[in-house]
Amino acid sequence: MHVFHIRGFSSILVLLLAVLAIVTLLIALPASFLMVLWNAVIYEGFKGPEISFYQGALLWGAMAALIKLVFKPEIKFQIMSGSPSKKGGKPEATAMKAASSEEKDGPEEAAAPEAAPTLDKQN
Repeated sequence: MHVFHIRGFSSILVLLLAVLAIVTLLIALPASFLMVLWNAVIYEGFKGPEISFYQGALLWGAMAALIKLVFKPEIKFQIMSGSPSKKGGKPEATAMKAASSEEKDGPEEAAAPEAAPTLDKQN
């Protein structure tokens, strides 16, 4: 992990300029490019709606999120049914199980260990 020391006004100014450059490169340029491209193709070509810079930024954000989800999906949905397996049962999977304490009817469905966080509220 890198540690950056900010000493004085010049360091704060350099930090602000770096943040501005990153925002410009990652958000403003693609958003303006998409705005111009949309207005050239859809608005003038097909007589569709014209979009503003803000809408171009929203379009860029939606496209970036979809590209991320399609090419590098890191979000995994897992539906658990029954009791978790004893071999590789994860505390997260146990916490996702939706069973109240009244529905439990045996020692095989014991509560998760104390160290594992659960979503169940027990009064």
